[in-house]
Parts: sequence; C-alpha cells; structure tokens
Amino acid sequence: QQGSRPQGHQCAALPIAPHPFAMATCWQGLPTWRQACLALLVYMSSVDARIGMSATHLDDSNFAKFLSSSDKVLIDFYDQPHDKELESAVRDARSVGCKVPIGKVDINANPEIKKRYVPNSKFPQLMWFQHGEPTQYHRTLRKSKQIFDFLLALDREAVVQIKSEAEVANFNRAIFAQGRRNSPLYKMLEVVALKHMDTVATTFLESPKENITWVLTSPGDVQEFDPYTGEATVDAFDRWVRTKLTKSEPIPDHVEGDSFVVVGHTFEDTVLQPQKDVFLLVYAPWCGYSRKMLPIWEDFARKVAPVEHLLVAKIDGDQNESPLPELFSWTAYPTAFFVKAGTRTPLVFHGNRTVPALADFANRHGSRRISLEGMSFDDVDEEAEL
Repeated sequence: QQGSRPQGHQCAALPIAPHPFAMATCWQGLPTWRQACLALLVYMSSVDARIGMSATHLDDSNFAKFLSSSDKVLIDFYDQPHDKELESAVRDARSVGCKVPIGKVDINANPEIKKRYVPNSKFPQLMWFQHGEPTQYHRTLRKSKQIFDFLLALDREAVVQIKSEAEVANFNRAIFAQGRRNSPLYKMLEVVALKHMDTVATTFLESPKENITWVLTSPGDVQEFDPYTGEATVDAFDRWVRTKLTKSEPIPDHVEGDSFVVVGHTFEDTVLQPQKDVFLLVYAPWCGYSRKMLPIWEDFARKVAPVEHLLVAKIDGDQNESPLPELFSWTAYPTAFFVKAGTRTPLVFHGNRTVPALADFANRHGSRRISLEGMSFDDVDEEAEL
C-alpha cells in the first residue's frame, strides 16, 4: 500500500555493549593495530546483536517472552521462508534508527501460535503488536520496501504535531487538522488516527481555528485539498477517511445486467446490510474465468430477484478496492463473498460455478431459506471457507 512515511521516529534506548577490550585477553600477542581492528569488529557485532540486525526466530519456547520485550513488536508469520526480503527490511529499518524488535514464526512448525494469532490468514502475514497484544495492523507483504514502509508507518505517534501548515507537504497524503488539543475534535481525531497509521499521516496544528482537511501532495509540492464537512463523530469521520483511502470507480448512474454494481465508495453500505444477505462477485474484465462466470452470475441474480432478503452484486476488483481490507481482500479472480445479514465476516464460495450451487450456498448460509420454483439442489458440490 502507498502509506505515508513520517520524517522522524521515536525509538526506545537499548543497553550499550560492554567495552570491547574487556573481552580481548586472547589478543595480547597481536600487533596493536590488529587488536584495534578486531576490537572494533567485536564491538560492532555486539551492538548489532543487541539491537537486532536480523529477525529473531520464534517458537513456543520464546514467543511470549519476545512479545513482552517491548511495547511495540513486529512479527512475520510465514509458511515459506522469504528471509532475503525480510532481513533487508530489518537492516534498512536499523539504518534509520528504528529499534522495534522484529520476529518471525514458521507457522508449519508452530501450529498453536498459528491457531491463536493467524488462524485464517494468508501468508506471509506481518502483524503489529502493542503492549503484547495483536492490533488491527496485519498485512500480507513480501517485498523489502513494503515491509520497511509498514514498519516505519507504525513506529510513531498516531497524531503528528506540526508547527506550520507547510509541514503537511512532508507527506504524500495527510489529514490536516487545526484546533485545540483539549477539544472534542482532537479526541475524535486521535481515535480515528490510531486506525489508519499505516495508510495516512494525521497531522495537527494547535490553532484557534477548528477544521479538518484531506491533503494530497504530488511531486513538485502540488497539493489538493478536500475539507471534511461531516458530523463530528468518530463513526462519521472514520467512514470519510476510509472512503478517501479507497480506490473506486465513479458511482454508476445506471446498472447494467441483473446483479447490482458495487464500487469502492459504495462497498461498505451495500455489502454490510442489517436486513439483507449479500452475495458479491469480485471479477476482472480481463480474466477469462471471470468472463465465463459473469453470465452464470447474471442468470443467478435474475432467478433470485424475487427474494427480498438477498442481494446479488458484483464489483470490478481491478478498478476498485475494499475499504475494509481486514475483512475483504482478494488476490484471484473471480472470488465470491457471501455476507449474512447483520454480520461483517464473509464466507468465500468454493464449488461448482452453477446457478443451483450458488442458490444452495445462499440457502445453507443465509439468514432465511429461499425457495425457487423449478430449481433442484440435488447433487450440489460446494463448500465454504472463512
């Protein structure tokens, strides 16, 4: 993700290594200059080990102790080693002074840790821990720069205090707020900022004014501004921020086909409904499998149209993103999510791509049963996966 990177980071101090010559008793027969070189190498190695120049291997024997070693901890849960990228990210982080402990867990060798922290995740899974507890910040990242950016975006205060509006240009995208620190606006800002630390910088300028603005800074310091005009509540402000962060096509004026068209900016309102089950197909126009699936999906939508408690929808996953990546994410097309009315956790459909199989799946997992005249659910082969 294109998260913002802050200019400075607060890192806790760690113990200094013992003086290297305290360990040099076996060097007494060497020339002085060689003693000095060896001493320097030992000193640097000792410092490197103490601040963790590589990720620490974790298992059941040391996992809990590692979590309690610092207020902030980053752990990589993996099923296949990707040491080169991870270790490069660790070295880059140390080079800018970040000392957050970084660990890695082989989930195949540690099933109990996997069951507790990442039971249904895709791997590798990076998870940020605060005060020994997992946070909502977990991402499937493989490249060194992505891991590095993720780490630095979280190793900071949620709200960046600035001294002038010009400092907002230090971030590629930012929330710029003005007001008093003891105001309800600041409390709202802080709560929402804690939810989006890896995707946007939240900046605050002490001022008698009181406003919030979304600021995009392009190369050459060209800026775009969009003021927040919604309610001064956490829910309303958080929804606005998620909308700004979500890639989306324009909201369509009319719907083509029998299934309802969803875009990034309508995703949450359409897919999470208190009174309706929603069956959502994520497709890509360039994908051959998607092109084969779409006529079946439209036929299914047409046949279940009389069912009032079920909405059949579709979204171009190549042109739109989910505003709730912790719940809905996709890496393959087509992918079909089923969300039961009043819930937020989707089921992923796997099975025969036929109208009867889709209808049977909705019957098995929906809030109410559906009855379609002339349709048989015999010999349906399907399964659900969270």
